[in-house]
Amino acid sequence: MSWHDWVPVPALMRQAWDATKLAVATRAIKKERALVLAQNNQVQKTFKRKEAVKEVKRLFEKGDYEGVARAVLPEVVVDKSFDLVQFWWKVWDIYWIFVLLRIVFTFIPSNSGYIHPDEYFQSVEVVVGDALGLETHRTWEFNVTAPLRSPSLPFALYGLPLTGLKYVNMYVHNNFGINILGPYIIQLVPRIIMLIMSFSVDFMIYQICKLYKHSYNQCLTTLASSYIMLVYSTRTFSNTLELFLTSLLLYLVAHTMKRTDETVYLQELVQNSYKQADTVRDKVNIQKKRKLIPPHDFKYIIPIGIICAVGFFNRPTFVFFAFTPLFFWFQRGISTNSMFTPFQIFNFRIALMIPIILLTGGLLLLTDSLYYGQLTPHKLWHLTMDWQDWKNAPFNFIMYNLVPGNVASHGVHPHYTHLLVNLPILLGPLAPIFVLTVINWFCDILYMQWKDKPGVRTIFSLTLFSASLPIIGLSVVKHQEARFLLPIMPCVILMCAHKLRWKMNGWRPLLTLWYAFNILAAVWFGFIHQAGVLPIQRQISRLEHGGVPYVNLVYSHTYMPPRLPLMQPMHPHAGGPTLPYCSNPKTKYLVHDLGSSDLSLVHNRLLALISRGDYIYKTQKKAMHTLLVIPTHLLQPFHRLVKNSLHIHLLHSHGPHVSVEALGRFEPVYWDGEGEVTTLSVVFGAIYSLQQFSLSVLNVTMGHVSTVEMGQLDNKS
Repeated sequence: MSWHDWVPVPALMRQAWDATKLAVATRAIKKERALVLAQNNQVQKTFKRKEAVKEVKRLFEKGDYEGVARAVLPEVVVDKSFDLVQFWWKVWDIYWIFVLLRIVFTFIPSNSGYIHPDEYFQSVEVVVGDALGLETHRTWEFNVTAPLRSPSLPFALYGLPLTGLKYVNMYVHNNFGINILGPYIIQLVPRIIMLIMSFSVDFMIYQICKLYKHSYNQCLTTLASSYIMLVYSTRTFSNTLELFLTSLLLYLVAHTMKRTDETVYLQELVQNSYKQADTVRDKVNIQKKRKLIPPHDFKYIIPIGIICAVGFFNRPTFVFFAFTPLFFWFQRGISTNSMFTPFQIFNFRIALMIPIILLTGGLLLLTDSLYYGQLTPHKLWHLTMDWQDWKNAPFNFIMYNLVPGNVASHGVHPHYTHLLVNLPILLGPLAPIFVLTVINWFCDILYMQWKDKPGVRTIFSLTLFSASLPIIGLSVVKHQEARFLLPIMPCVILMCAHKLRWKMNGWRPLLTLWYAFNILAAVWFGFIHQAGVLPIQRQISRLEHGGVPYVNLVYSHTYMPPRLPLMQPMHPHAGGPTLPYCSNPKTKYLVHDLGSSDLSLVHNRLLALISRGDYIYKTQKKAMHTLLVIPTHLLQPFHRLVKNSLHIHLLHSHGPHVSVEALGRFEPVYWDGEGEVTTLSVVFGAIYSLQQFSLSVLNVTMGHVSTVEMGQLDNKS
């Protein structure tokens, strides 16, 4: 180091001279850029005013739209616009198509496929009833004594928007006489919220791919084309919320792992430079650089703790999906020989995470207990509550599922159901690829040389264990459904999306099979499977019942129908102002869900209900109507069964609708009136058979019942 470096004046003059040269060079570059822009924009250079207008008109008539754009707009804007167009069509072209499909599927009314009753009865059914004052069905999971479901998250997501919409509807109705609330809007609002949240999965996948230089084009296209994102992600399952929370947790952990690797590398680099420094001045400068290294030990600890608590209250099974990301977050960068992240940091991270989880869980416990009513603000203020006032829904959920008889009442499955049945149902051709990838990784761990073994602290290991361990944990439980595995979707996509692009003679058979599988599954679950239940419910709410105080609704061979589309007020016969969005405020619907009961039991129930209605009318002068909702292809065997005992009148039908539970009674007809099978009879028979895949609502009245039939009815009842 020379003496010039120690004298301040020459150093300042040298810096000023360097700054002057930099300014001159920058000005020259700007002039050169302006000259290039002027040379490129020939219209502005050659023509002025009227001539320029004529030239733009000539370019437009010629069809040179790029030339028109360059004549009117700045060159930078045009270039960036063309870059954006190329980015749109060359990078995410198919992705945007599937994103548009996801949005369209959310808004069209025909997307009424009924996947599972838990879509409504574990969240929306209860929330709508409380927020809008409608009569809905509260399942046993929301009992006041020992509830199994936490209402805090559903009310925050669906209840607040619906409550706000209720008051907006009151204002609009009182001032303009317009009612904006209806069955479709009430079902649409939660789906829009889920649609918005579904894009968080896309964004998290995109961010992880950018962090680790992965192909986000392949991952996002594979993710968006999955029927899980097209259908499931916009439905109000607690498993879908679990998917959103898992993807967010996965991104936060992946980001902190990347930050830790970079920080530890910088710390070691600075430490080595510090050891090699010769002078005190150099060591001081290096020490200043050390302070610029960002912290990493407890990064994102607060959001990760909140996500874990919220996910646990949403579904206690979130523990299976959060275990691996949390472990990777705790142990990242830990080394017994490291002076930057010693093993004690592992314990410190756990110790700081626990209070955050407990604090968030305590807040959710408080809101749940206030909702169920036994804990009141008065008791809180005066500290007069006892332990029975607190409603710990996750604890009740776990204790309920630990009883074998309780689990058996919901269905018992073999332990291999998740692996051999549910994974292919959710992932299609991606399921065997995922299983083989996991097996191959463990084989590499066991049999490869130590230096060639795959790392266990990588993002690939994080996704592998985050997907495989929940499958193993959930397979221990005997009740297994495909939707329980929804949260593993982001991990599987990150691991295996590129393997679908395997080529054979220039053709990608796996990718083609993936697209075909997901399109068919989206059509089945979104538009066909039990797809007539909700439209029929909306149609019943629009029927004019003539002020009849009671209407029996008998459902046969359908899923349990949600009550919210009926738009029935909570107290239909009570005095006071009626809700403007209720079409039949003075009618009470009595729902009788017979499930897959035999048609003879349906017949007997109808006879009993109609006889009871006749008795009430004779004694109390109150009429009672009875409606039957049944798959159309069961009408013929039902007609043969009831004969003349009931009069049945078709009111409405909706298709397509397929009840898998009732397909055993489907009778295709491919012959003509003479019993012969011809080409024409096959065509007309196929058309007739397709028409049978619908759901019908019928008005049922008493016919001619013999004494023997009434005696059989009395014996069975």
